Amino acid sequence: MRRFFTFLSHPSPPSGPPPSPSLLLQTPLARPGNNNTNHQRLADIDLAPLKNYNTWSKLSSMPKKVVVVGGGIVGVSTAYYLSHHETTPSVTLIEASSIACGASGKAGGLLALDWHGNDTASLARLSYQLHASLAQEFNGRERWGYRELTTLEISCTEGKTPTRHVAGVPDWLREGAISKVGNLGTTQSTAQVHPRRFCEAIVKESRDLEVIIGYVSKIIHHDDKKVRGVEVEFDNHEVKTIEADVVVVAAGPWTTRLLPNIPVSTQRAHSVTISTKTPVSPHALFTNIKLKNGSMVTPEIYPRPDEIYACGDVDKLAPLPKFARDVKVDEGRCRQVIKNISVVSELLEKGDVTAMQACYLPYSEIGPGPSIGWVPGMRNVAVATGHSCWGICNAPATGKLLTELICEGRISSANIQSLDPGRYTR
Repeated sequence: MRRFFTFLSHPSPPSGPPPSPSLLLQTPLARPGNNNTNHQRLADIDLAPLKNYNTWSKLSSMPKKVVVVGGGIVGVSTAYYLSHHETTPSVTLIEASSIACGASGKAGGLLALDWHGNDTASLARLSYQLHASLAQEFNGRERWGYRELTTLEISCTEGKTPTRHVAGVPDWLREGAISKVGNLGTTQSTAQVHPRRFCEAIVKESRDLEVIIGYVSKIIHHDDKKVRGVEVEFDNHEVKTIEADVVVVAAGPWTTRLLPNIPVSTQRAHSVTISTKTPVSPHALFTNIKLKNGSMVTPEIYPRPDEIYACGDVDKLAPLPKFARDVKVDEGRCRQVIKNISVVSELLEKGDVTAMQACYLPYSEIGPGPSIGWVPGMRNVAVATGHSCWGICNAPATGKLLTELICEGRISSANIQSLDPGRYTR
């Protein structure tokens, strides 16, 4: 049976524009100061929006119907902002598995204001602000666990006790085990969300959003290369054409199956969630753990209000499946994450494992950061993909900026010129 349903929890108002709204898999994150990241202070970065970036020339009229392909956080955020735009386009979100079935449902959810290089700093700053405003408007603290965090980097050696006292160690870590603590972010610059809950809530807060569960097999064009819609395959083998004036592809690592000229690679990441007998303080932890065998591991730990999330290294040992629901989980890798984080916390060692999971992160193969904007050589087709571990953090701004591009003809709220998909053809 075809699964086809529409959310109508927030119908459009009878007149006037809707009110403006007043959030990662972190495996591995680019930590500030690492040699492999282009981290800069915000004061050193040009954050001014570009008024002539990605202009309106590709659309001859305001879009009446927009199809968004991909039910992860980028697609959901895009659908949300489109549905709230004053031009009131009809918006359809199409997802092959379920909302937030991929990385967006299995992410750590860390948000960082100023951990970003020149190419994504403006995007990230806007997105950090949007996360806060969405949480305020829609009770995100209760609904999707939005809260500010202190983010630390800690070091330890398995089986060794430091010779001196180390200050600033959270009380839920092993007493005397941590040899070094450094501050990576404060409650002014780092925060978190539960990404799956965020996605589910934002879908519900969208206006007149139609959600279709089906596999988009192709983008259909008119003879002049202008998009006509998408072809959707359903579980019962029915095939249906969904017409559209504009198509947005936000399918993460699956994007290249529809847009082969947008080079996106992928890696699998494993994570676990653990329930503990007592709650822990809101300290996100980037760890450096030297094991007894001499190897170094760097799991990341994200306490949530009701559980603790931890993740380890990425791998390329299993190919990307057709559907996000078919991602294979290597439980051995999950158990290794649990073993590694147990070195720093007895509470985690004795906690109840509530999930072992895996997902695939999309990485842009060429150029810095994700690809956001019109697809070269295609009329009325936009793309948003390649966010890597920063998808949760930067999704709201991505959705807002794409909405500006589609409905207003230019991106005006942030400077993302270097993320233009046209850079692949230059």
